[in-house]
Amino acid sequence: KLGWVRLKEFGYIPTDSEHFVIKQGRIKCKAGKYYLTCLVEQAELPKLELTGEPVGIDLGLKEFAILNDGTLYHNQNKSSRVRRIRKRLRRLQRKLSRQHRTLKARKQKEGRSATDLNLAKTQRKVQRLYQRLTNIQSDYQNKIIATAVRAKPRWVALEDLNVKGMMKNRHLAKAISYQGFYNFRLKLIAKCQRLGIPVHLTGRFEPTSKLCHQCGYKKVDLKLQDRVYECQNCDYTEDRDINAALNIRDTENFELAY
Repeated sequence: KLGWVRLKEFGYIPTDSEHFVIKQGRIKCKAGKYYLTCLVEQAELPKLELTGEPVGIDLGLKEFAILNDGTLYHNQNKSSRVRRIRKRLRRLQRKLSRQHRTLKARKQKEGRSATDLNLAKTQRKVQRLYQRLTNIQSDYQNKIIATAVRAKPRWVALEDLNVKGMMKNRHLAKAISYQGFYNFRLKLIAKCQRLGIPVHLTGRFEPTSKLCHQCGYKKVDLKLQDRVYECQNCDYTEDRDINAALNIRDTENFELAY
């Protein structure tokens, strides 16, 4: 219907018809920008030889992800860049709310339109900030997943978090929603399924943080403020999150994600 359209990017869409066939395209508009989504038919990828060590990932609020080898991925929502964007977003949302109230009052008296108040421009600015936050989170999660599967692990273990239940905590609901745990899980499963890497989902009631990885002793009185796990049975000492990641990796109480 549109005819030939010149794309901003060059070389993003492969033209090798032997391994990559474009079936159809769809144009979407998000935050004032247009995107082309292509449905392609691709040859099946060869299965990888999984020779790397298994990977256990523990997700949290203080740090976004902790791997069993001690690799730490910080919480992006605490960075100055994201805080600055959210501050601008709050101000713009207050401005948008004032413009809506003013428009409602003026419509009753003068019959003026939303164009007179530049309401559409403010809405577009809010949409762009939301899109920017989404892109920052998506890029960060994609890099974590790419690093985790690059070593071709025999399996990747992840905790089956009850995000809906966690959101009922009114003190932590906003921080949990900012993390995007469910999107990370979906992306990780899709990536591993494409490469043929099994994904183990640890049971949500498994006490991964309270169990000692060395002897299996359960520390019942472990509190959230205790950041170092000290076993009373075998004197094993390790960072709380790394100990949980090791338990997630080695537990037998799991389900395959696909």
